[in-house]
Amino acid sequence: MNLLRKLGTLAALLLLNASLSAQTVIDLGVRIDPATAAQLGENNTAALRNKLSRIITRNGMADVSGFFAVVPTLTVTDDGTVDTGMTDIRVVRADLTLAVVNTMDNTVFVSQTVALQANGKSDEACMRSLINRLNINDVRFAKMIRDVQQSIADYYARQMPKILAKVNSLIAREAFEDAMTALAMIPESVDEYEAVAQLKVEVYDKLLANEVTRAVTEADILVRQGDIDGALALCRACNPLSPNYDKVLAFLRRLDAAAAAAEAEALEREQRKIDLEMQRERIRQEADTQGEALKAERAEAGREKGKSLGQWLFGL
Repeated sequence: MNLLRKLGTLAALLLLNASLSAQTVIDLGVRIDPATAAQLGENNTAALRNKLSRIITRNGMADVSGFFAVVPTLTVTDDGTVDTGMTDIRVVRADLTLAVVNTMDNTVFVSQTVALQANGKSDEACMRSLINRLNINDVRFAKMIRDVQQSIADYYARQMPKILAKVNSLIAREAFEDAMTALAMIPESVDEYEAVAQLKVEVYDKLLANEVTRAVTEADILVRQGDIDGALALCRACNPLSPNYDKVLAFLRRLDAAAAAAEAEALEREQRKIDLEMQRERIRQEADTQGEALKAERAEAGREKGKSLGQWLFGL
């Protein structure tokens, strides 16, 4: 998971926890596991999801994906066939269990089972008929939804010593994201919530500091590999609220200085190249001038020699 995505996930956890603290009810989502979805088929799975969403909202909660969800389990108790004389009709009896669970560790807070019976000409038709028999106004589901908030609060009150021990162990291993997740699930109603809130701040600071340290280290490697854009992206993803954000600023200053130095060195190399070319051109011009002078000198010497030879031979 990259740095930006991790921080985005953490922000979502914190916002959800703030929502839990501020409201009088706990929002529930709907989670249908793959085995149940395969048992029902795509269309029937969508129909069941819709009915469960209506049960949740009908009882004063929002159907929102988060830490807590209603999970259905369908157990077929009897599957038979009735001969009507014209065609066989399948008759299915099943128990539908709705459980409210913690989506992080599947802890079950409360559950309710109802017996359903339906018939149809095929497996899909039987399952569709079973779902249609599910009554969203069933008082048993209404009571389950009303009771779940207190059940969750009671559970965390009982589990606080274990949860805090686990959180401290995660902190010691620098697993700050997991520690934040464990703390974020604790409702405000528990007696120790003030200490929990303070611990969340401390862990969040450690998480941000750890992310900055990791980002700067990785950015330094990217710079050495020539990936300046990648290094800058890592730095931009760091949270300015981090207690050691000054490391990011120091890295960026070093990067700017290195870039300026590299630019100055490149300019100096280019200037040296230009100077060398100019020097070579001067040498070439001097050589040409010297060559022309030698040529003229030799020509003059040749003429003088020819003149002297003519005088000696012919008395000219």
